[in-house]
Formats: sequence, C-alpha cells, structure tokens
Amino acid sequence: MTDPFPDIPQVTIVGPGLLGASVGLGLRACGYAGHLVGVSRTQATLDEAQRVGAIDAGFTEIGPAVQVDGKVVVLLAVPLGRFAEVFKKAAPHQRRGMYLTDVGSTKLSVCAEAKRYLSQPQFFVPAHPMAGSEQQGPTHAKAGLFRGKPCVLCPDDATDENALRAVTTMWEALGAVIHTMTADAHDHQVAAVSHLPHLLAVLLAQTADEIGPLDLASTGFRDTTRLAASNPPMRADIITNNRKPIAEAMDRFASRLNDLRGVVRKGKDEELLALLEGAQEIRRGWEQRRADGAG
Repeated sequence: MTDPFPDIPQVTIVGPGLLGASVGLGLRACGYAGHLVGVSRTQATLDEAQRVGAIDAGFTEIGPAVQVDGKVVVLLAVPLGRFAEVFKKAAPHQRRGMYLTDVGSTKLSVCAEAKRYLSQPQFFVPAHPMAGSEQQGPTHAKAGLFRGKPCVLCPDDATDENALRAVTTMWEALGAVIHTMTADAHDHQVAAVSHLPHLLAVLLAQTADEIGPLDLASTGFRDTTRLAASNPPMRADIITNNRKPIAEAMDRFASRLNDLRGVVRKGKDEELLALLEGAQEIRRGWEQRRADGAG
C-alpha cells in the first residue's frame, strides 16, 4: 500500500468516537504511515481508541495534540453543540500547514462558527461524510466505514487550496465519493435524505407501539425504524442546527402523506399502484447509481 499523503506527518482526531476512530482505522488500512493522535475530554475514550488501533497517542487538550514539525490535518468529530468550544481552543494554535476539517451533519452552522472563532478560517474545509451507525464509540469503529459513501465538501472562495487538497486526499484515501457544494445546498439536501428519515423512523416506532404490541414486528419494522435507535441528544442537536430545511422537508412530506391517505381511503387503486411503482423506480435508480460508483 502507498501512503496517501506522505508529506503530512500527523493526523489529529478531536473526538475519536465512532466516526473519528473509523477515520484512524481507515487511514492505517490504506497505508498512512504518519502519527495518529486523538483528543478527548475522557481518558477512557482515548484508551479505547488506542486499544482498537485508531490512534497512537492521546491528549485531553488540543494544544499538545497539534504540536508537530510540518503539516497536520485536524479532524473535528465532535457533536455540533461543541464546535464553538473546539474552534475557540484550536484558534491560538493555528498556523500555515495546519488544516482543519470535520464530520458535522450540518454545514451552515459549523461554517458560521468557524468564521467567528478561528483565527485563520481559510484553513478549515467543511466536510460531511454520509456514513455512520446507530452504535457509538471507538469499539464500533470500522476501517471501511466510508468506502463508497458520499462525502460532501463545502469550501468557499476563501478556502486555502492546499488545505482543500489535503482534506480531499484524506477522504478519497478512505474510499469516500467526493461531492462539492455550498453549505446551504448541503443542509437542504441532507434534511431530506438524512434528517427527515430519522424523524419518520421515530414516528413510525411510536405509531406502531400505540396501535398494539410489537410481537409481530420483523424485518420491515427493523429496517424502517433503525434510525430511531440513534443517540437522542446527538440527533436533537442536529435537528436544532438544521431546523428550517428540516421543517420545509416535513411540510413537503406532510403534503404527500395527506395525498396518499386520500388515495387509500377512497380506494383509488390505479393511483396507488402508480405511486408504489414510482417509488420503486426511485429506489432502484438510487441503488443502481450507488452500484455504478456515483455515491
């Protein structure tokens, strides 16, 4: 295996949980020979991340974790509610050759806080890998978590070209399929394909439970409600930071649901079949694009 970026001697992972530790494992798996350093408020997380091989060393503060001769990529894999705090702590240590990126599920809020708190925001490349799990912690990290998955980058006109190149190289080395767009476009798209599905899983779980016992629930219920098992505080954080686009997506869904309710109640069988076939084609088309490598 060839080291994907031999000119970067260190990658620092702030928050080596599921996503952060998966980055560390993925970099090792693809041949990265540099130093992997973790930063966490809890020593237990650092110990576990080191045990699974995601990091080589750990610190409870950012300062010593970014002190290295040469370039360093700093990955911020913390909850959205902690970005302001982390940016404030990182700002005094910023320098040329220190490139920051993240895994935040929303981008407008993160970009705004980066510009507010970082001393050199041009070296921050907003990113969102569309991968994850309802599980948590470095114990569940996987080297191949990002392989074949979309990863959105949201640079702007001020973004440093070297920072963008380094961050792009990292995500491509992990096997992600890069998509570049504005932060606003990102937030509206993920509201529909990521945040709305979680809320629908919540409502489906609640509705099924209200109607009766879940004794007969099987694979269909399991697959459609999987996201309801995700970390509630983390999900609430995401929804709060992307409130308007999510509300717009919910309005559109509510309109479609109302139309579908009318079709079912009035026995419009031909319309029902057309709706089902149309949705089937959407799903099959998406699966085919993923199989073809389009992310």
